[in-house]
Amino acid sequence: MLRPLPNLQDTAGMATLGRLSALRNARLDAIHSLRDAVTQLQGANVPEEDAIRVARAALDRIEEVAKLSA
Repeated sequence: MLRPLPNLQDTAGMATLGRLSALRNARLDAIHSLRDAVTQLQGANVPEEDAIRVARAALDRIEEVAKLSA
């Protein structure tokens, strides 16, 4: 079953939906980046320092998104 369309005339509501969508997408991007860094650490395909740097940046982004979502 399809969900109903949001009220496109509700500017404030659409802004809220857009903000939530942007935060969700940023969180998912960071999670994917973290997953890729962990996979690289497991496979030892890249220097550990590079994978750790990427993982740390992803965790920082996840924390930032969590603060913005609160």
